[in-house]
Amino acid sequence: MTCNSCGFFKDRIPPVRSSVALKVIESELGSPARKLFASISSEPVAAASLGQVYKASLTTGEHVAVKVQRPGMYARLVLDSYLLHFIGGPLQRYLGARRDILDAVNEMVQNMFEEINYKKEGRNAERFAVLYGGLVKELDASTSSSNKSYKSKQRWKTRRQLNSDAPLDFVKVPKIYWNLSSKAVLTMEWIDGIKLTDLATLHKMNFNTQKLVDQGVFSSLRQLLEEGFFHADPHPGNLVVTKEGMLAYFDFGMMGDFPREYRIGLIRTLVHFVNRDSLGLANDFLVLGFVPKGANLQDIAVELHASFGDEKSKAQLDFQGIMSQLSNVMYKYNFRLPPHYALVIRALGSLEGTATLLDPEFKVVASAYPFIIGRLLADPDPDMREILRELLIRNNGSIRWHRLERLVVAIADQSSAKSGPSKQSDKGRTLSEQDDISKEDTRSWGMFDTRTVVSATSDLLDFILSDEGYRVRVLLVQDIVLSLNAFLDKALLASMKHDSYKGNGNVSRHFGGQFKFHHINNNQYEPGSSIDGEKTNKQGNKSRRMGTEEEPGGAQEIEDFNLRISRALGAFKRAVNSSPELWIILLFNFASRSETHAFLGTLVHSLLSSWHRKGSEHFWLLLSWVIHDMYDTKK
Repeated sequence: MTCNSCGFFKDRIPPVRSSVALKVIESELGSPARKLFASISSEPVAAASLGQVYKASLTTGEHVAVKVQRPGMYARLVLDSYLLHFIGGPLQRYLGARRDILDAVNEMVQNMFEEINYKKEGRNAERFAVLYGGLVKELDASTSSSNKSYKSKQRWKTRRQLNSDAPLDFVKVPKIYWNLSSKAVLTMEWIDGIKLTDLATLHKMNFNTQKLVDQGVFSSLRQLLEEGFFHADPHPGNLVVTKEGMLAYFDFGMMGDFPREYRIGLIRTLVHFVNRDSLGLANDFLVLGFVPKGANLQDIAVELHASFGDEKSKAQLDFQGIMSQLSNVMYKYNFRLPPHYALVIRALGSLEGTATLLDPEFKVVASAYPFIIGRLLADPDPDMREILRELLIRNNGSIRWHRLERLVVAIADQSSAKSGPSKQSDKGRTLSEQDDISKEDTRSWGMFDTRTVVSATSDLLDFILSDEGYRVRVLLVQDIVLSLNAFLDKALLASMKHDSYKGNGNVSRHFGGQFKFHHINNNQYEPGSSIDGEKTNKQGNKSRRMGTEEEPGGAQEIEDFNLRISRALGAFKRAVNSSPELWIILLFNFASRSETHAFLGTLVHSLLSSWHRKGSEHFWLLLSWVIHDMYDTKK
């Protein structure tokens, strides 16, 4: 710990006299401070309501921070908890306060007592160090889940080897000196560092602030969404930057332990939010315990749709903005905050507040999105595979092609990272930013290897070829046919050496009529969609188009679409080249299946039927062009 890192201690709070603090040390550790430490500061370097910190040195020469609890804290907290329950009960019974107010009180009281148990804080610090800080140590049973922690550490080492170029180093966690610690005294390593609020010093020492944001966000998302053990208060006072460029965490009194089912639920909720699936969100809030039992989910979905819009709407991706949009719905339908999620919301709010100090444009949901993709690809759990399908396939069965394109490009970029940057890494970037997630950092995708990608691809194809995927296959055939028709139309125009495209889709001023291109809807619900994306009209998908309603079939739109197809195919080729043996096995596996043969037969039949219909159209168009060209030549 460093003096600069003690931001969670408020210097304006008067410390207890040092003579009293030294007596606490002697009482807790059994010897006077002068015998335990080679030296100790005469005054605390920082003080807060629960304790104060002294800088000391050991006989071995190591510098340490000694955190000493204020005397009588346990008795004060007992009185505070009694008063909170005394007030909370009448508020709930007589003043119409929220029904979950006592749950919030209990959660608060529990956190208060955990914060004054310095032994628990020390164990939290060591568990945190094993999971995220590179500490190679088998923890005892009291540290909880030692085997899980060790396995997690091994998984993380493997990922680092697979993605060694990623600038996401281990975080720094102060070492705990157990022989000099107790319930009221905690002795830990002294770490010198720079506050995140000290931007001048960070720039002076040539630190890359964007890299620091990436490190902090990646660490926090691993805590929340992968391991479940997270620092619940990552504000600037609890984080500093070491001279090596690592983030150092402090104050492990307020920690959260997030069970796997809740982590999956949170990922599903974020995906439904990105999809603007209002009914899906309403169901998520019910499953997670936010919505009271018996609430009308359809009414809640309508309200959520009014707040967030549909897939065509601009997303609100900052945490405060999302909570603001949710607030009216939460109060109207008496949402409650489950205890497990109170600390999660606090952690996300603190994360965004800290990151915006270094990057004012930072938005926590936008930054979490690539990480979630990585988790969905890396985790073979059936629930995670289902969420991946929901991300890529709409409720009506149509594929979100822009998402699939981004995913393929990100996989290819990672696969080819060791061979140097891709020439196409930035080409057409604006074409892939249709989720309103404009700040894409593919380094956060590096949570998976090629084997996990092939496995996820296999599961996705299994679903498409299954009975459940019938509608997906139907719409997939339609999309392929429409896409190839667009290519043929463009090729025809090129062969005619036509150079006067119009934005409204006319072939030429020569023909007087209109020759419309066929397109695919990439980023919008289809006309007639309900709030959960299901079709409500009887026309099916006759009016699906790729671009905006204002410019259907413009020349620039065709160029953009062709560029996207070319980019995605090139990226897929790079991904396959990285591990051809895995993809070949996958190819042969599906090529031998009767379901694949049936799908390909349907596709070929649809293509032939479409080209037969368009053949006469192309013939008469070419004939008309020849006649007009001959007429123009004579004139």
